[in-house]
Amino acid sequence: MRASLERILGRPVDFPVEITLSSGDTYLLPHPDHAQMHPNTRDLIIYPDVGPFSLVVNPDQIVTIRPVRKAS
Repeated sequence: MRASLERILGRPVDFPVEITLSSGDTYLLPHPDHAQMHPNTRDLIIYPDVGPFSLVVNPDQIVTIRPVRKAS
């Protein structure tokens, strides 16, 4: 999953995306700058616009990553 996340974060054209966790929580990532892979662990750090300042997520807890349609 880490390789998939790194690939997605490296392609701004694929954003925005919505990440759904196994808890049912969803987080909108409008741009790759709203998330990063921790350099020493395999965790994903999410910087949401609303809610907690930052959120550390084990990639095993991610159920889906889906693109969100841009408003036209």
